[in-house]
Amino acid sequence: MRVLVTGGTGFLGGHVVDALLARGDAVRALIRPGRPLGPLAARRIEKAEGDLLDETSLRRACRGMEGVIHCAVRSGFWSRQNAEQRRINVEGTAALLRAAHANALARIIHVSTIATVGITRDGTVLDETARWEGRHLGMGYVLSKREAEDRALAAAYAGMPVVLVNPGALMGPRLDGSPPAWHLRKVAAGRTRWAPQGGSSLVDVVDVARGIVLALDQGRVGERYILAGHNLTWRALYETVCRHVGAPRRFREIPRFVYRWLAAGMGVLDVLRLTRPPYTPEYFRLWGWFAWVDSSKAARELGYSFRPIEETLARYQW
Repeated sequence: MRVLVTGGTGFLGGHVVDALLARGDAVRALIRPGRPLGPLAARRIEKAEGDLLDETSLRRACRGMEGVIHCAVRSGFWSRQNAEQRRINVEGTAALLRAAHANALARIIHVSTIATVGITRDGTVLDETARWEGRHLGMGYVLSKREAEDRALAAAYAGMPVVLVNPGALMGPRLDGSPPAWHLRKVAAGRTRWAPQGGSSLVDVVDVARGIVLALDQGRVGERYILAGHNLTWRALYETVCRHVGAPRRFREIPRFVYRWLAAGMGVLDVLRLTRPPYTPEYFRLWGWFAWVDSSKAARELGYSFRPIEETLARYQW
């Protein structure tokens, strides 16, 4: 199959490119002008220069393709990025859908997030049928991804061959073998004994990439498929990391009143333009929430599965 991948130089997109190449697909990656290919330079792929905000370039990129996997995203939790996130995540998605329609692509995979499925205070495990109640948090990234997902679903209802996937919190190294995220390195090095309350559904990026390719082949048009993994508290994840690196430690959960105070304090600093990622008001407002989900639908319909988290940790260069 001839497949266009947006966001191919990103974390998930790079692994999607590898998953497609591994089964013999012809891959074209949408690359912003001037953006280096990085590890993709060693792959046998076609490069298409373009931008999600340039619909003409998207039409060129889609020409001659049979399918598209839309991984490109402007991520992050910072209110100063809200306008840019909406332009890229919402308007860029709409432009890509129009370009795919103009080229009569047979398959469109829209990559969303479990944040658009829902979050809870009590750790309830949600599935694709859950009523989304995340608007009250005011997270620009989540709001933009939810709106983009609505655009993709509307296109499917209008007859376009769109399938949606909702990946969990991605783990595992990038294609270049980069180390784990900063907070896990901090945990492994013993520089903290505290963990935020709440948790997420953690999954290896390679398993999600494989699930996306399964959705390309077998997903039902207009359906959403959760591609997640282990529902863990942040405390349980930190303790698992420490066991893996051979330094067992116990962690205490940060009391709720502390992170409420931190969120309020960072809000004041943000008004004064004294904040920067990752320490933003939105970052602290996420503490205490659970993004726990059930991937059973993807397992039943796509054959999706995910590996033990210890295996994922073993793939890092600690």
